[in-house]
Order: sequence, then C-alpha cells, then structure tokens
Amino acid sequence: MADIAGYNSATLYNYFSNLDHLIGYAAVKYLKDYYLVLDDYIKEADNGELKYLKIWEVFCLHSYDRPKIFKAIFFLTPNDDVKEIFDNYFEIYPSDFGMHTEDLLPMLNAHSIHDRNRESLMPLVDEKAILIDSIDDLNDMTILLYRGFLDRLIAPPHGELHKTKEIEKIVKLIQKTIDAFRIKQ
Repeated sequence: MADIAGYNSATLYNYFSNLDHLIGYAAVKYLKDYYLVLDDYIKEADNGELKYLKIWEVFCLHSYDRPKIFKAIFFLTPNDDVKEIFDNYFEIYPSDFGMHTEDLLPMLNAHSIHDRNRESLMPLVDEKAILIDSIDDLNDMTILLYRGFLDRLIAPPHGELHKTKEIEKIVKLIQKTIDAFRIKQ
C-alpha cells in the first residue's frame, strides 16, 4: 500500500498502530452496501426475533461475499481501534452510513461485534422471549457460530461452499440457539 501511495512502508506506522489497524481502515468501506440495504431488508419483520434473524441474514449475505475482510474488521482489529476506525470513516463518509430507523442505531453505533449483537438481542428481552440473564451466553454462542462460518468460507473444509446454503444453515442454527434460551411459558 505504501508503494502505491509513493511512501516508504515505515511511514504508514506514523498513521496506523499496526497492520490490523491499517487493514481495518481499508476494510470498513465494505460495510457500506450492508448499511444501505439493512432497513429495507428487515422492514417486514414484525417482532424482535424475526428482526434479529433478518439482521443476521442480511449481514451474512454481505459478509460471506468478503469473509476475510469482515473477519479482519470484527475479529482481528482491536475493539478500541474499531471504534476509532468507524467513527473516523463515517465522519468522512456519512453517506456510507446511510439513514436508519431509530431502533437500529444502537446496534450500528456499537463497535465490537459482541456489542452490536447484544444490542440486536435486546428486543427479544423486551418482548419477554429471553431473559436478560441469558443474553451474554446467547450472544457468545451466536458470535461463535458466525466466526466459525466465516472461517469455513475462508478455508472450506471439503471444497467449495455455497453462500445461500451457508446463510440458511447459520440462520437456522441461530434460531435453534434462541429456542434453547427461550423463556418457557
């Protein structure tokens, strides 16, 4: 990258703390397409659980196209750097953030994938589908599923994987995870 810009590679470290920090800045622009379709994709969801599943579905639709980039943003870049990167990037390119309904802003303004997912789960707590005491375990399990699916896409275990089938699988597994934590009536 330094060669392209006409600088010595050591100069980059005046601006970026490490390679992951640099990659995070380069990668965050790939969130734009997801951000711009998110509200329309979930608008038909009439409850917190369906909205949560639709958020994951559309997130996977975009992240599975570029699994290495999304892994870099959400799993390799330190959380403090992600906050700085997101804040700086969307200050420079506010149109890439787009316009969103008020209920999505807490998720989109959170920086770590754990905080984002936790915000997405809160309507399930509000609707009495799951207990607040279960939210951290459900959050961790969902993030572990997602990271595992990203890793499978990056290095498929047995040949080519099909994006659509992988999205169907993860949404089904997320649903089963919610069901495991569902408040029994």
